[in-house]
Amino acid sequence: MPNAIVMTGYGPPEVLKWAAVRMPEPGEGQIRIKVNAASIGPTDLDMRAGYLKDEFPLPPNAVLGFEAAGTVDAVGPGVTGTSTGDAVTALLFSLGGYAEYAVASIWTHKPDTVSWIDAAAIPTSGEVAIRALRQLNVTSGETLLLFGGGGSVGIIATQLAVARGVKVISAVGERDETLARELGATPVRYGAGLADRVRALGPVDAVLDAAGKGVLADAIALTGGPERVITLSDPAAADFGVMLSEPDTDRAPAALDETIALLADGRLRLRAHTSMPIQQAADAHRQLESGNVHERIILTLQ
Repeated sequence: MPNAIVMTGYGPPEVLKWAAVRMPEPGEGQIRIKVNAASIGPTDLDMRAGYLKDEFPLPPNAVLGFEAAGTVDAVGPGVTGTSTGDAVTALLFSLGGYAEYAVASIWTHKPDTVSWIDAAAIPTSGEVAIRALRQLNVTSGETLLLFGGGGSVGIIATQLAVARGVKVISAVGERDETLARELGATPVRYGAGLADRVRALGPVDAVLDAAGKGVLADAIALTGGPERVITLSDPAAADFGVMLSEPDTDRAPAALDETIALLADGRLRLRAHTSMPIQQAADAHRQLESGNVHERIILTLQ
């Protein structure tokens, strides 16, 4: 039997255990991947801790992980253009990435020039960034204010927007100011007076909140209304009349194709990341929650 990191219950990182699981079988339009790398995202931490158990209840012994990269091991009915042995990266809306084998419905082929670790780091962030920019409909000559510009989504969204001729103002901490400039954005520091610092740079057409919470009042004030403000995860979105960006399964395959191609061509930069063996997933969660680790952590399998 294969192994996976199973969640034995809601709680601290210690609930994550390396254990034998049933081999997943691909259904209609699905593939099974022998996983080489799987990424840890902030939502994984919230789900494990139980913060999202009402919105996203998990079954017993759930396997976390929204993204993974590996080699196709089996192909389900109706799959065309992909064969066993192909290298792929996948977006797992149904979770399951922290495992030796995962089943995917959304994937794209991994170019040889992209490492397994980079391939595992891009699916969710790339899809979310493309989806949010599309929903905001930002175009050349407009100004986008981006909260969370130093995060995984923010870094990709900045580059995609700049490439389209959009002026990006990136709200970041001191640590990420240089990075924001390198990506073509104008950084503004978080903290008291942020809205005034943004106003000094000129009018704002749209706001992408990739930070999580607490910025929507400023966002609406700067744009003059909630119509072109979008947040990825602020639970107060409805109270402010702001759009909460939701997964778009029809868009995801095209987003994966676009971002992996940019990455392969050297035209896309990812957030800095490090790797740990998958058996150390609990320790990885613990490090990320400590606030002392500012890189993404990618779980690897030998």
